Amino acid sequence: MSTSPITQETSLKNRPALRWVLLGVWGLVVLYTVMVLGAVLSPQFMAFKNSSMTRLLLGLPALVQTFIDYGVDLLLMFGFSVIGVVLIVNRSDDWFAIFTSLFLIIFGVRITNLANNIAVTPGYQTQGGLILALGDISIVLFSMLFPNGKFTPRWMKFLVPLLVVTMLGIYIFPEAPFYWDKMSHKGYYFLITISWYSVGLVNGIYRYYRSSTLAQKQQIRWIFIGTMGPFLWFLIFQVLSYLFPILTKSEIAAIGFQAVSRLAGIFLFLMLPLFVAISIVRTRLFDIDLLINRSLVYGILTIGLGLTLGLVFVLASAVFKSMHASDQFFFVALVFSVMAGAGFQPLRKKLQRFVDRAFYHIQIDYQKTPLEIRSEAETNVGGISLSSYRNLKLIGHGGMAEVYRATDSTGRGAVAVKVLRAALAGDEQFQKRFMREAEIVSRLEHPNIVRVTDFGQEHSSYYIVMELLSGPDLNSLIKQEKRITVPNTIGILRGIADALDYAHLNGLVHRDIKPSNVMLDSSTIPSRSVLTDFGIAKMVDAHTRITNTAGMLGTFDYMAPEQIQASADVDGRADIYALGVMTYQMLTGHLPFERPDTGAVLLAHLNAPPPDARELEHDIPRHTARAIQQAMAKDINERFSSAREFITALENAQMIA
Repeated sequence: MSTSPITQETSLKNRPALRWVLLGVWGLVVLYTVMVLGAVLSPQFMAFKNSSMTRLLLGLPALVQTFIDYGVDLLLMFGFSVIGVVLIVNRSDDWFAIFTSLFLIIFGVRITNLANNIAVTPGYQTQGGLILALGDISIVLFSMLFPNGKFTPRWMKFLVPLLVVTMLGIYIFPEAPFYWDKMSHKGYYFLITISWYSVGLVNGIYRYYRSSTLAQKQQIRWIFIGTMGPFLWFLIFQVLSYLFPILTKSEIAAIGFQAVSRLAGIFLFLMLPLFVAISIVRTRLFDIDLLINRSLVYGILTIGLGLTLGLVFVLASAVFKSMHASDQFFFVALVFSVMAGAGFQPLRKKLQRFVDRAFYHIQIDYQKTPLEIRSEAETNVGGISLSSYRNLKLIGHGGMAEVYRATDSTGRGAVAVKVLRAALAGDEQFQKRFMREAEIVSRLEHPNIVRVTDFGQEHSSYYIVMELLSGPDLNSLIKQEKRITVPNTIGILRGIADALDYAHLNGLVHRDIKPSNVMLDSSTIPSRSVLTDFGIAKMVDAHTRITNTAGMLGTFDYMAPEQIQASADVDGRADIYALGVMTYQMLTGHLPFERPDTGAVLLAHLNAPPPDARELEHDIPRHTARAIQQAMAKDINERFSSAREFITALENAQMIA
């Protein structure tokens, strides 16, 4: 792996001895932390295991709160550690990456209630205090060193010994008068820690304005947002508890304050590892092209939401108990469970939608099943009747419409009649979308675009009359042939490319290029490839709300990145991207981005480089594979300027081969 300019000075590739020493330190600190946690948790787990069921049920409210406390702590440790582990696995040859990994893991433990409780448990004050000290030292050092591993200004390094002595002093000497737990009652502990946190924060601001490059400024901005989470939590809840002791004076107030602080802690603390990861992704810090696993993020959010509801439940139980002398806990639990169950899934989807928009730039709502897909099973089995067309026979159907073979009453021969599904005919937006397609295509005159001869409305039926094409669609051909040869692929796509360029010159973007929208008309020799289904086409510079309300804007497997980001500037190059995807599928028999779920497919279109078709089929010419990759470039300016230019590149590649 090549080292980026950002990390050259922190690289350990030429210092293997130092690398192994630092990895050894990393391993010892992590092992020590795990051993301390295990030594304290083991007796508690055994006590819980040996408890009778009666005792557990009688103490259910307290048990729920205990599970929530541990759940929040485990969630925080996991959220921090997963990024730390990814760093150490990918860049163990960079000392600042090793330090960042250790900082994330140790600080993720330091902020938990569990670590703080261990530090005041008799016999474990020193061991737990060392974890707290290492956590505070690491976050201040990280703020001083990020992103290039250098102190700026250089004299800041002389503060490090003072930082280490201060933190070790207040945390690991329980008998000393300056022990953190003793000083916390007088506010001195708060002043000491907030002062050091402020030193790191101010130093980061100084670095940003005085010595950072543009890339480093971008990195610092992301980290600044992340560090604000823990900083604000510490500032708000420590200050509130110190300045307003009434907040924790009564039992109900203490439970409420704790619930709110734990709830805020889930999201504020997890901001730090999340934005560290974003900083790495966006700027390739440590030369890692890291992509945060969305399923992992969703999982953390789901657990966090569940714990949040649990904290609210504990608070509601305490409030109810303070208002009623009798213990009606199970009644409260039943009511709350019904409410939480009803609201959990909608809230979870909203959180996922927020993550998709904010961090992955997926602007389309792929979670919402479009109305036209839900209505697919509602085919009008009884058939329809139109005064101008006879003998209507259903020959196909899609998500939005049914297609019938019919006889023109004027005797001009067989035609295809596309009818808006009955389930959608009552929706004004679908009516407009359907008739808009008819108006658009009726104005196009090209041998490779399906010809519209009539359209209109009769009773409750909206219909479009088109030429009847005798052959199958391209999707059926791909399924039958598995893969199509390069010459045949070019022969099929040549007409589609001409049709697209014609549409683009007329200010029209198809936006749904895929094999099922390409018909192969066998009535001509050679067979004619015909482009169909302009239902979601866009008129360039036209402003309409129809496509925004109609559901999907394209088919996910063929969708250009700018469509996924719902860009207002989508032009004909989105069709060229989809044409590249379709070409890859024709030549290999596979889609370029085959992923387990829709979100992963969209993310691959946004971030994954276009694959080389030769990895699946070695006989494909090298220049052909490169032409497909150029058509599928993420940057629209790097794609071919026209569909015909793409086909010409394929033809030239075939001649070179």
